[in-house]
Amino acid sequence: MLRLARFLLAPLLLTAIALLTLMLTSHPASPPAVLAALGERPLVIAHRGGKGLWPENSLFAFERASALGVDMLEMDLHLSSDGELVVIHDSTLERTTDGQGPVAAQSLAQLQALDAGYRWTADGGESHPYRGQGIRIPSFAEVLERFPDKPKVVEIKVPDVGMEAQLCAMLQAHGQRDLVLVGSFYERSLQLFREHCPGVATSAGPGSVRLLVALDWLGLGGVLSPSYQALQIPERHSGLPIASAGLLHTARERGLNVQLWTINEQPAMRRLLDMGAQGLITDYPDRALQLLGRSTRIGALGE
Repeated sequence: MLRLARFLLAPLLLTAIALLTLMLTSHPASPPAVLAALGERPLVIAHRGGKGLWPENSLFAFERASALGVDMLEMDLHLSSDGELVVIHDSTLERTTDGQGPVAAQSLAQLQALDAGYRWTADGGESHPYRGQGIRIPSFAEVLERFPDKPKVVEIKVPDVGMEAQLCAMLQAHGQRDLVLVGSFYERSLQLFREHCPGVATSAGPGSVRLLVALDWLGLGGVLSPSYQALQIPERHSGLPIASAGLLHTARERGLNVQLWTINEQPAMRRLLDMGAQGLITDYPDRALQLLGRSTRIGALGE
């Protein structure tokens, strides 16, 4: 029995020592410039420019969302066949444009000849008010040029095609390294981007989110030294709750800015803000601004 006790005690002691060492040497993330400049108030982030209000990922949407007074514009990046970064969510064209086929199979010129307002409807397809209005798929360069001072959340949608280095170079060339928060569902893309662009803010990838959830569940969140500065998560995933008061508290203790997606109804917005969310990524930024008692500047929007 004594031998068995020693056999069991040794790994437990080693584990305890390792955890203590990690807790003593761990450090929280430092607030990145893009978030520090926005202050302490809850952030309203226009998901794809506010896709519930106007055609998503378009210059039109970004202009309207900016005029509303949102804090950040969220957008998605793909690569055209001629190597240009383009702002569109899907890998194919059918859902949002009058085109067909993969985004990656068409050049920038071909993509920009499409009508990116063609499919948008607010009434289940009864009307399509933005068809034929000149709304098109923008290049990322156009977005940077049109909104040089607006903070942006940028998602890398395709790994292993060189987007990470190209994105970093474009941010550097336009002087907007401190105006973006970069995310991706691909951990390798985030790691590669961090290597190319040290100091530019990133959010947690899926593996990092799972690790944080597990550590929080075990009561070991204090051992984490995040390589990212923001936690962007849904309230639930596959029917399972992700966001909790405990997780949000742990994330904030580790220096992370916690942003919830995609939150479209005001009761949910209120509940999550009360839980500790610091940002709302929403298709309806007007609702979030109204909830927070901030002017939506609707009168400033021309038709």
